[in-house]
Amino acid sequence: MKSKFWLFGLVLLGASGMACAEDGMISTSISNIVNSTEKLSWAVISGFESRHVGGNEELNDHNRGIGIRAEGGWVLGGYYNSYRRYSVYAGREFQWRMVGEGDNGVNFGVTVGAVSGYLDGIRAGQQHGINLMLVPELVAVTKYAEIALMYIPEMTKTPATFAAQLRFRWP
Repeated sequence: MKSKFWLFGLVLLGASGMACAEDGMISTSISNIVNSTEKLSWAVISGFESRHVGGNEELNDHNRGIGIRAEGGWVLGGYYNSYRRYSVYAGREFQWRMVGEGDNGVNFGVTVGAVSGYLDGIRAGQQHGINLMLVPELVAVTKYAEIALMYIPEMTKTPATFAAQLRFRWP
């Protein structure tokens, strides 16, 4: 099941870089999904406040960090992760409007990319491996701020996590 989510995420990320769709039905559908997203502006992104499923007391729930989101949803940042190691992430965020108009509303979103600093990763046995990420989110949006509530799926030995993040944006 996890591999299907990762595959969908990689396809969505790859499709987002295409300037135009080919004449095939699949590429047109992916292009339509990507083109229906909200226009994302620049934002400074905080770290996370998180709760791990299963209540593992040993894991860090205060994931301090900072990142940036460029126009078009490209994200890059770093934070102090659940295992008290430094992580770096990069990817692309997509959001779709659910409720509201103009600068205020609630969006459904997903961030697709990669993150470092966790056990194993793409290659088993690495202490600070790189993991693919596909993070769904619910985002409350105002003109200058966003609050994102995220579900981070289980990664290798890290339990699933619910997290909150604050973002300061400028139009």
